[in-house]
Amino acid sequence: MTKTTVTQVSDLQAKEDRIREIIREAAQPDRVLVGFSGGMDSSLLLWESVQTLGPERVTAVTATSLTSFPEELESGKAFAGSLKVKHFVAPTGECQDPAFLANTEERCYVCKRIRYEMMRGLGQELGISVVFDGTQADDKPEERPGMRALEELGIRTPLAEAGVAKAEVKELLRAAGFPALAHKISQSCLATRIPTGYPITPTALERLRHGEGFLKECGLTVFRLRDHHPLARIATNSEGMEYLLESDTVRVKIVHGLTELGYQHVTLDLVEYG
Repeated sequence: MTKTTVTQVSDLQAKEDRIREIIREAAQPDRVLVGFSGGMDSSLLLWESVQTLGPERVTAVTATSLTSFPEELESGKAFAGSLKVKHFVAPTGECQDPAFLANTEERCYVCKRIRYEMMRGLGQELGISVVFDGTQADDKPEERPGMRALEELGIRTPLAEAGVAKAEVKELLRAAGFPALAHKISQSCLATRIPTGYPITPTALERLRHGEGFLKECGLTVFRLRDHHPLARIATNSEGMEYLLESDTVRVKIVHGLTELGYQHVTLDLVEYG
């Protein structure tokens, strides 16, 4: 092992120690509630919370709505179950909120506020005053308006507070024995596929859900389907672009499938995604 590698391992260990110190200090003498989406960041936070406090002092809460993916919920249930923590699945009402459905620049703030107000309320019912979120150090407030809601509501973010970045989240998950989670493709909510200014509707969300499932069946792995209805814009990485451009059969299949979902035009974004 080189000196540089030893230093990197030492730095990462110091950050993990800091995560656990933050969790321990925040929890005294209470239990904690972890906002758990099932993604990499919140999975690491849930794991570190359990390792620090024990499963009996940790409760996971997964918020669900029309913007969620059922498969993400199932994998999240399995992970929380493997850690033996109490896990609540709680429907939230952002898709009934006009401020969210208007899809302005404040959409993520409105959603985060609704979800964490619900989690704080649940925590109060359970006698838990400390709520954690999986935000990490690479998440920037100017890019993620929802972070403002966390600050307003007093939600703690141990990963960000410890200076843990996305690449380090992956390293810590691998070290903890979760390589599949470390390679998991980020899956933001379906509303992020609808450009700002286009109203969010149940019809659009369902169209996107089926559309992305269909693109996955067609062989794409790293991608997003952007809904500019009646236009569909496929964003993918360089491998995905090459795959689509080399196969007339796949392209015809995709155009036909997305047209059946109600799109009139199907385009490929030349800016690489991912």
